[in-house]
This record gives sequence, structure tokens and C-alpha cells, in this order.
Amino acid sequence: MMEKLLEERKLVELLAEAEKLLSLEKQVVDVQASSVLFVGDTHGDLASTLSALKHEAEVKVFLGDYVDRGLYQLENIVTLLEVKLEKPDSIVLLRGNHESPFMNEVYGFKRTVLSRYNREIYQLFVKIFSNMSYAALVNGEIFSVHGGVARGLETLNQIEELPKGDEEPLNPLAFQILWNDPDEEVEEFEPSPRGPGAFLFGSRPLQRFMDDNGLQLVIRAHEPFPEGYRWFFGGKLLSIFSCGFYPISSPKALLVKGKEMKIIELRGG
Repeated sequence: MMEKLLEERKLVELLAEAEKLLSLEKQVVDVQASSVLFVGDTHGDLASTLSALKHEAEVKVFLGDYVDRGLYQLENIVTLLEVKLEKPDSIVLLRGNHESPFMNEVYGFKRTVLSRYNREIYQLFVKIFSNMSYAALVNGEIFSVHGGVARGLETLNQIEELPKGDEEPLNPLAFQILWNDPDEEVEEFEPSPRGPGAFLFGSRPLQRFMDDNGLQLVIRAHEPFPEGYRWFFGGKLLSIFSCGFYPISSPKALLVKGKEMKIIELRGG
């Protein structure tokens, strides 16, 4: 783990470079790779992040929620940004629902940054979060996102057209992409217990979205399960969780290598 945080000047430089790099990426990142590791929420679990980064997969796709709640929030996000700048094509950092000022205010990241740095540094993080992409398309057939499909979402192009730089993702499509959850008991969409604007989605809208966009699998994060992952809708969607600070058996990730898929345990989480 990082023994100490970066001095302010170096951190400012890092954050400025990271914002510029992320702002240039499309809202749907195109990934072509022989092996890909998908990592769910880490929430300041630096040990699980480091375990994932050590994996031999050609590309690592992180599905959002790097900050809030956990013990090493700053260290976690800074480590990921350092890797992104060093080897930009080796890692994808998607936006999660906790990459927003409102969530940071409630769940601790803003307070953590202010206790160690200052408000200007926090605003640089906000700019970075607002420029993270919403989704990734892996090898033309795997759609990865933090939350799930949204009401009114039909094509990947609709995600591509979402603007970069929105500090709070208030656009209904953007909000739902980050907040929606799958539910086996739902056919279409139903209001989510998470609150206004979020929905539970069933197998029908998922299948339509997959058929219309030529997809074989959807991989998302956003929910902890005792086993660290859960398959939905007959294997069409996988929900993965990678934070060891929750009461789960152990943090998990998914390795996709060619046509093979394997759940990986992120030890040390």
C-alpha cells in the first residue's frame, strides 16, 4: 500500500493529466484484447485493487465506485490514476454512482480529501469523475457498466452522445446507467428501493438491448452479494463485487480469456 500520500504539487499535476486523458476517451470505451479482467466496486479497498492490477490480464476494466466508505479511498483512486497515466491502454476506469459530489458528501470521500488536502484538490477529483466514461464494449460483444440498462436506452450510440463533464449525472439515461439493478422478479422496469429516478430492470429490456446491439454478455457491479458475484437471467448478466470491506465471502473479479470465463478471488482484500 502507499506509505504516504503525494505532496500537493505532485497530486495537482497528476490530477490535471488524468482529467485531460479521461476527457478524450469516448463514453463507450472500445476494448479489443485477448484477456480482460473485470473488477467491481472497490470503495477504498486498496489491497483488492493492487491484487487486480497484478493480474496478467491484458486489460483491466474497473466498473466504478473507487471512493467512499473504505479505509484507503485516496490511495485507491490515486493508484488507479497513476496506472492509467503510465499505461493508458491497459486499464479502463468507468464511472460509478459514487463518483459524484452528492455521494462524496454523504459517504466520506469529500471529508477525507479535505482532511488531508483542501477544497481545490477535491474539485480536481470532481472534474476527473465527471470525465470518466459510462461504459465499455469489450471485443464487440461484452457490455460493461456500473449499474445496468436504462428505460429508453436502445442503442450504444445514446450513451456515446451523453456529455462529458457533468459533475452530477442528472441526465435520466446517465443516472440509470449508474444506479439501476437487475431483478429476476421484474419483467420490464419497476421503481427501485434506491430512490427516485432509479429502476429495477428485468430480462425483457436486457434481452432487447443485447439483441439490438449484438451483445452476448452484460457485466456490471453496484451490488454486494455474499459470494462476491451473482449471475442473472440465465447467464446473460453477471454482477461482480470487489470490495472486502463488505460482509462478503471475498472480493471477486471476472477473467475473460477468449471464450473462457473464470471468477477470480482477489486475495488480500
